[in-house]
Amino acid sequence: MIVCLTSWSALAQSKKVFRIDYGINTEISGDDGISDTQLKAWVNQDFMRISYTHDESQIEITDKKNYRSFILIPQTQEYLMLNDGDKKDNTQIDIEYIIDQDKKIAGYTCQLAVLNLGTNEDTNEEIKLDVYYTEQIPNLSWSEFNFLDILPGAPLSITVSGNGYVATKIEPEELPQELFEIPENYTQMEVDSAEGFGYTQIADDRFLFTDETGERYGVRDLNGTILVQPKYAFIAPYVGDISVVNTASDKFGAINLRGQEVIPLRYDFLTYSENDRKFIYGQHDKYGILDENGKVLIKANYDMINFPEHGLIQFTKNNKSGYINEKEQVVIPAVHEYIMGRNQHYFISTQGQYYALYSIHDNKKIAGGYDYMALPDEGTTFLAMKNGKYGFIDDKGKTTIPFKFTTAIAFSDGVAIVSEDEAGEDFYYINTKGEKIAAVEAE
Repeated sequence: MIVCLTSWSALAQSKKVFRIDYGINTEISGDDGISDTQLKAWVNQDFMRISYTHDESQIEITDKKNYRSFILIPQTQEYLMLNDGDKKDNTQIDIEYIIDQDKKIAGYTCQLAVLNLGTNEDTNEEIKLDVYYTEQIPNLSWSEFNFLDILPGAPLSITVSGNGYVATKIEPEELPQELFEIPENYTQMEVDSAEGFGYTQIADDRFLFTDETGERYGVRDLNGTILVQPKYAFIAPYVGDISVVNTASDKFGAINLRGQEVIPLRYDFLTYSENDRKFIYGQHDKYGILDENGKVLIKANYDMINFPEHGLIQFTKNNKSGYINEKEQVVIPAVHEYIMGRNQHYFISTQGQYYALYSIHDNKKIAGGYDYMALPDEGTTFLAMKNGKYGFIDDKGKTTIPFKFTTAIAFSDGVAIVSEDEAGEDFYYINTKGEKIAAVEAE
């Protein structure tokens, strides 16, 4: 769950940070259809560490106080210096702070800021970036969104027209100081080698390149060998050994690491889960599921559909959510406004601005009226929030640990991380009885 300390000497060489997992949200899915983790960030007042890819083939690190940032490339043991002491001035960014549109994301109250990024040359429409940020976590930005350093807190949702990054999980961690430094055995990447590196890497030893028009993309390896000729309008970063691609006519398909088309380019929408080895596909504004070979498992009859979890599939029809099994039989009718999370036995849904806990077995409501709720990885001690404080309830809806915490993380392996100070930084560990335990016990 966290990187625990085993000695006082380790404590002296570590950094307390917040870890934020980001998924990708699309305008067709809504907040309850966010993808698996696509990016991870670790942040405190002094440092930021960003992992762009599942295999951590690129890691961006920033020393906030010294205005120093660089990218580590573990495969080649090289680093690319992005900034070495120059303070960037992003005050010219057109930003509007919106009042009375607060939103709860991953348990944190967020305010809305709208950034004007200019005008779309094709449509002549203004490009608006909607950012929900929380002042409870120190400011966070990275190369792609370096201008977000002007916000007074960490961005937990970064979207344009409903598409973009949304935080799915936030946990305090302690990481060794060395993870925020350039390893001694790394060498600086030469300028010629670094040219075009930045955002063109889409997998380990896979890079994008364009034709002479700059409008068609292909794929080549680190040695420059062309694996895919420049013929696609878009090639997404690889998830495992699969990349989703599309054409100028906006039809989606997928290719493997060898550049072979494994899913025909005929869908209106396509996304892939490496864990499930399945695709969600879209046709005529409806969504279904394909297997890894393109065979239809669930027909595109739903307004939204998620990948299977514990044998059940979340779906949406007529703006209401429910569950079907993998034989497409309804298990939980589509009567819930939003289903925010589930495990094998329970799920959490929203009713207006409040959260409620349900049993999957009989679709029975256990408790409701909370400002936030989260499920443990196992067991029946559920995190809840009311009147600005966190506490825990059981599967009968009874309070088992008082509502006294300013910050709390749901139980994992029988341990929860909590804090009672306003900054949420002086955290400690408790067991399911609410008793404070040592870090070594938590480990």
